[in-house]
Amino acid sequence: MSQPKSDAPAVALAGGSPASHLLFNALSAACANFPSAFADSGMPASVNEFRKRYAQVLPQFEACRLADAEALQIAQSLVDAVQQQVVWQQDDVEVPLAHHFETPAQPLTLSTHQFAGAPGWQPTVTYQGRRWEHNQLAGLGNEMLQRGLVTPETSASLAWIQNEQLQQGVLDLSDRKIVVLGGGAEMAPTRFWLAAGAKVLWLDVAAPPEDWFNSDDLCGELWWPEAGADLLRQPAEILATIRQFAAESAVDLGLYAYAPGRAREVLLTSVMNLIVDALPDEQVASVTLLVSPTTCVSLSEVDQEDLELRRRQRSGWEGALETLGLLGRGGGSWQSAGQSIARSIVPIQGVSYQTAQYVGKILAAQVWCSRGLRVSANTAAITRTRSLSHPVFAAAFGGAAAFGVETLTPRQSRRLNGLLAVADWLHPDIPQPGRVRIHGGIHTLPYPLEAALRVAAAIGFARSPRLLGGLFKR
Repeated sequence: MSQPKSDAPAVALAGGSPASHLLFNALSAACANFPSAFADSGMPASVNEFRKRYAQVLPQFEACRLADAEALQIAQSLVDAVQQQVVWQQDDVEVPLAHHFETPAQPLTLSTHQFAGAPGWQPTVTYQGRRWEHNQLAGLGNEMLQRGLVTPETSASLAWIQNEQLQQGVLDLSDRKIVVLGGGAEMAPTRFWLAAGAKVLWLDVAAPPEDWFNSDDLCGELWWPEAGADLLRQPAEILATIRQFAAESAVDLGLYAYAPGRAREVLLTSVMNLIVDALPDEQVASVTLLVSPTTCVSLSEVDQEDLELRRRQRSGWEGALETLGLLGRGGGSWQSAGQSIARSIVPIQGVSYQTAQYVGKILAAQVWCSRGLRVSANTAAITRTRSLSHPVFAAAFGGAAAFGVETLTPRQSRRLNGLLAVADWLHPDIPQPGRVRIHGGIHTLPYPLEAALRVAAAIGFARSPRLLGGLFKR
């Protein structure tokens, strides 16, 4: 999704405020409005101090929120505080985007294509050099669980898909209408849902890949605007298009649009969230989004036990580095009032990224669940996407195995996330956000991720010195 220009109507943050000010003001207001909840939050008094310390502040803040009886009300207040600062800017006039959606808009003109492949998707996943077939998904989930990469709920979901949803080895979604915001995003399972026979509305700035139309493994129906769909320039038109596509039925909404830098993370997430809020509940079969593993995720007792086990069983070199302070202080989770929050924020990803992840995804998902929407808000794997093409990340990926941390390719993540989302849509039990996580081992890491990342990067640079050249090209 492109960044809006200042001379054209577009979505923006009110007054051109930086994302760091937006998040700081929202958290500060919550501290003021719920003083008993945040007496021990350690919230800085100035935005400059917050900008320096937000990786440490957010887990502590979230632990305080979850421990309070009004945790949901606090979540709603934070979501509202951020969304109220997302505006439609035109001719130097700013209007809250929620109000802009009240202005009638014309749907985008759509093209459509009916694929001719055989109905149904026979899912397979390649992992650790092995191809796991459709009848081995339960075994794949168990393998990843035993390797400490996923939660038990993740393994159970893969087993449920295999045992309850595959008919003669294939997944049939021909009765589903799916809207994919960011249809071409690296993490969007759009192609696999088409292979399963779904009716899909593709919304992205680019058209679907040409080679899809000659593929014999797709059997669904695809709609897309040939002129593209830009969430930051055409939000009202996109909302009207979704309403038209849904018609009298309900749609699964996939919120996958993403672009890094210049506050686009929080802008795109907020636009998608406000579109969900603008639709009547009866038109929303489900809302699907992916939470980054590098945000302040709440850990279960099982996670915390695994974290402590990893600490006890760690190698001697890890213990020596921690003694020297090279693996940070305070451990891999923040614990307060019975809550345990992963210390997995990576400051290099920026405050806009954390605002989108924490407020726009974790808290928004909880608010939607409270109003009765079915929400799939699973934690995605650490994935080697284009957005992580920084030399430090490239080196850290190379050294991550030393800590028992695994990363996945976009293709692996799309397949796994697509299957896990379908499990959330179809399972008779309502999904609980935060339970299904492919964390790759970082949520049970006994050190703050920021510190471990530096050591992993050093290992990666030592193994691949050529990566050092990337540091001097940026």
